Amino acid sequence: MIASQPSPVEAVVAVAAAMDEPAGKPSFWASLRRDAARYGELGFVWYAELGFWIGATYRYGAWCWSLPFVLRLPLGMIYRVINRFWRFFLHVNIAVTADIGPGLCLIHPTSIMIPATTIGKNFLIFHEVTIGTNLTRGGMPKFGDNVDVYVGARVLGGITIGDNSKIGANCVVTSSVAANSIVFSAPTRTLNRKA
Repeated sequence: MIASQPSPVEAVVAVAAAMDEPAGKPSFWASLRRDAARYGELGFVWYAELGFWIGATYRYGAWCWSLPFVLRLPLGMIYRVINRFWRFFLHVNIAVTADIGPGLCLIHPTSIMIPATTIGKNFLIFHEVTIGTNLTRGGMPKFGDNVDVYVGARVLGGITIGDNSKIGANCVVTSSVAANSIVFSAPTRTLNRKA
């Protein structure tokens, strides 16, 4: 009996399956399943949420980035087209070199910037959030597991946000946050106007 040659699709699947993944790092599909489950835990229908599809685009791009150049080039074109759409219309930019654990959840995904950084599992992020570097402290922030970042927050510099922490709305965080912490901005004040 003569063995037949594998089809091009089978060859791509075999190469992708043979890629060495770090121990404990979930696969593309496992991460997507966990992302969908996270939306369900929060009471959303995952396939109806734009944030899920933006996260899926990031995961696809990160997977393409891990492939050999010969495969990355054609498959990456699909990613580039979809990603440009998210960037142009929603101003969402998630770097493919970011290491984001499973359970990514983007609520109201507009004006979100996530550079090449490390983020743990079950990361919840709202709109108008910037993660990046600052002038006084180089490097990118690192996030633990189960971190929530609320509307308008800025997390800047080479700092660490510990597990189970919450960054409140409109906070500017430039120093490390211990695990199990809540960061919030100063309360608003009302001043009486003189007539």
